[in-house]
Amino acid sequence: MIKFYLRFQNNMLTKNLLYIITYLVLFFNIIIRIMPDKFIPLSNGPAGVGNIIPQKLYVYCDVYLLMLFIILIFFFLGSDFNNSMEEIALVVGGSRPNKFMIRKLCSILIMYAILYLISFFNIYFLYKGMIRANETLPPINEILLYSITTNIFVISLSIFILLISRDIAVSTCLITAYYLIEEGLWRCKITQTNGILGHIYSYYDYGKGEILKVKLIYMLISIILLLLSYKISQRKINFKIHHS
Repeated sequence: MIKFYLRFQNNMLTKNLLYIITYLVLFFNIIIRIMPDKFIPLSNGPAGVGNIIPQKLYVYCDVYLLMLFIILIFFFLGSDFNNSMEEIALVVGGSRPNKFMIRKLCSILIMYAILYLISFFNIYFLYKGMIRANETLPPINEILLYSITTNIFVISLSIFILLISRDIAVSTCLITAYYLIEEGLWRCKITQTNGILGHIYSYYDYGKGEILKVKLIYMLISIILLLLSYKISQRKINFKIHHS
């Protein structure tokens, strides 16, 4: 499916980025499987005994892997802003341009989901095999909930920023400044427990049920951002059609 849309990409960088990122992620999963001790240092919580927070799983899947695909999404969709989307849509069957962009987005997200699941379960089972008998991980449904919520929010925010700015460089700078630097590298220095990555760096600072409430708020924001992004894409296209 992705190859079909790549035939309409004029930007060779977009095609190369897809292949490079895919091979890089697969290569990393092989390396981390061979040398897990080099990539997954185990750390206990402040209670001391038995509490293992899979920080590296979150960081690899929800920060580095996600940021790679955010940049790929920017190039995959953003390169069309300089093309005639109406003409491209007619070539692929007469669908509206925003539907064409949605299909392109879905195709790249399917690819991302496959690589994400490979990486997630690879690292998760490495954690399971490395912890001692008196140590435990949070339930896998809890880990998945926090991770998937993070992914949905950051992807939604990134799409919204891209459609507002309609500029790949500006979108990349904004999402990097907020997510990679403030949330990832600075470890939620500003947002703290209200940050989307608070479950990594402030796990023990939450009260009972508080972390779930924070994630639900981010999910609601994600839905709003997606709805706004869809409306923005329609208005941009209608404006172009009426003035063509």
